[in-house]
Amino acid sequence: MPVSRKRKKSQKSAAAARASRRRDHARRVSLSNMVSGWTAAFTRRVEAARPHARALAESLRESPATGTALEDELCLRLGPLLTELADRTPPDTAELLAAAESGRLDELLAKSDDYIGPEHFAEALADAVADTGADRVRAAVTAILPSPLRERTGLAAPGPALGGPVLWTPDRYGTRFAVVAPFAVPDAPVRWYLWDVDTCTVTPLPVHAGFYASPEEALAAWQVGVGPVAAGGTSWRAADDPELLENVLPALSGLTALGGESAEQHAEYLRCRRLAETVVASLPRHPVPRDRANLPELAAEWMSRWPDAQDEAGAVLDAWPLDVPALALGCSPHRVAYVAQQIREEYGDEAGPILALLPGWVDLLATRNGLAPELVARARPYAEGLTDPDVAPGDRDAHQARVIE
Repeated sequence: MPVSRKRKKSQKSAAAARASRRRDHARRVSLSNMVSGWTAAFTRRVEAARPHARALAESLRESPATGTALEDELCLRLGPLLTELADRTPPDTAELLAAAESGRLDELLAKSDDYIGPEHFAEALADAVADTGADRVRAAVTAILPSPLRERTGLAAPGPALGGPVLWTPDRYGTRFAVVAPFAVPDAPVRWYLWDVDTCTVTPLPVHAGFYASPEEALAAWQVGVGPVAAGGTSWRAADDPELLENVLPALSGLTALGGESAEQHAEYLRCRRLAETVVASLPRHPVPRDRANLPELAAEWMSRWPDAQDEAGAVLDAWPLDVPALALGCSPHRVAYVAQQIREEYGDEAGPILALLPGWVDLLATRNGLAPELVARARPYAEGLTDPDVAPGDRDAHQARVIE
């Protein structure tokens, strides 16, 4: 019977406890080495980014554009450039830790030194424009840089100004959000910036961002991207939940790329976070009471249903994204498929009994959040190991050939 790793408890002998302490000490040393190695690698990648940043700054000096037009040109150029520089995926935390424990950290970092992410390029670009001597270039770069880097451009420019209230809408599953905010432009109409955020996994991810001429145009584009089933009937309303809005918008602390971003996502990678910072700064600081999912009660009800399969039921809870309580009840096809994949990867051959409970968990969430039957019908096949609700349930080969949009 598989045992949830977060719930397993055991009594250790004195010898086992000493061995555990030695392993913990070794791991702390390895973590220290990993942090040191990461810092050194970050510095090397910033240095590697400097020639590219200087070239971009010089090319912007040659552009006749000014103001927001130059800012748009900068973002347009960043798309293919950052995609090219990030073409080689950096090692993840697990790879770094394993390499540190085995003494191969330097070797691993050397193999990925050609990777340059948005966070490295932003550092280099801030320094590059400080030396250009062109205020209009520095102003364009300052307008898209996160707050820790703006001062390094040498230009104390005011940030982008909100030109009205922030609007938002979730999809019908409550796991995909559209947020739009108006930003004032000198001597020009207000421009509306859209964040299309997928919250199905652990970290809310902006899958699309950009300016639109109106909120109606932005909503129409978002609805096309999300699809008619999930986005059907959605409309703008005032963003009246500051806590949830702050959780949904991309944070400056999440500047490190996850990998696999497209040129379109790289084009707005810095600006979407910079403008989100402006929106968050405008939010009221006093809490607004909201009805939240009662997660302890929900977890207790779920566990009570499986008295003979507590470990498996606990594993389902452990795998479900619960960090943002207001989003915990969402059970979209994407989220269900994501959780099923995480369970398969963590438990391997022992995943079967855990996955067998996943449809019941989806049914419980759907009942709690009043999900329409047609939406449940699209999410449940993913819990049953299929990958597309539009394919006949018996045609598993076809299911495996389809991917989630």
